[in-house]
Amino acid sequence: MDFILVLAKIEPKEGCQDSIIEVADDLIFETLQEEGNIDYQLLKPLEGDSLTFVEKWESLDALKRHMASPHFLNFNEETEEFVENMTIQVIGADKISL
Repeated sequence: MDFILVLAKIEPKEGCQDSIIEVADDLIFETLQEEGNIDYQLLKPLEGDSLTFVEKWESLDALKRHMASPHFLNFNEETEEFVENMTIQVIGADKISL
């Protein structure tokens, strides 16, 4: 396995998208400094209010360390009241050479 890909889709409560984005700023900054992180982005669709974290990790262990980090736990705590629903997809992936 070359890397772990995570897609974490957040459905904000009505009017709460901006609040989640604001709290995510620190999470993104800190996460990009973590050992084992390859990429970490928060994406907003052209239409609708959902937000999606697209994460790329070197290993499952790196992802587990991230999920136990203070900035990750703080984000979850600070945004709990703003989130209607969240779905998380974790994919172990190999690069395909064409």
